[in-house]
Amino acid sequence: MEPGFIYAIGAALTWGLVYAIDQKVLEPVTLVFVNSILTTLIMLPFVFFSNGSIREVFVSGKTNWTLVIVSVVLATAANFFIFSSIKHLNASTASIIETSYPFFVVLFSYILFRSTPNIYFFIGGLLIFAGCIVIIKFA
Repeated sequence: MEPGFIYAIGAALTWGLVYAIDQKVLEPVTLVFVNSILTTLIMLPFVFFSNGSIREVFVSGKTNWTLVIVSVVLATAANFFIFSSIKHLNASTASIIETSYPFFVVLFSYILFRSTPNIYFFIGGLLIFAGCIVIIKFA
């Protein structure tokens, strides 16, 4: 099996566990802060001691720092939104709604970078939204 699929399945399993646990943490702002600090501490050794691509990001002149900063700010906002959603709804409902993000990845990739989605992306996006509606309405 392709390593990318294994990583994606690992991410899905890990995020499923994270959502279930986060439902018990009732302060989204605190959770975002703690998450950011711990992520920084865990990743620092990789940044400083890795010979791989992480170091190259910092030393290469090609890095678009504006996009890096915007991405970090948006990731922080996304974490706050999902943690708040889990607090106000529940982990299951929040995760189902949040699962619609692939549609927005395709949309924003087209708008910002002119990538060309094909019909299968649109069909998949419609199925994602339809699945969300079915689960929220009938579950």
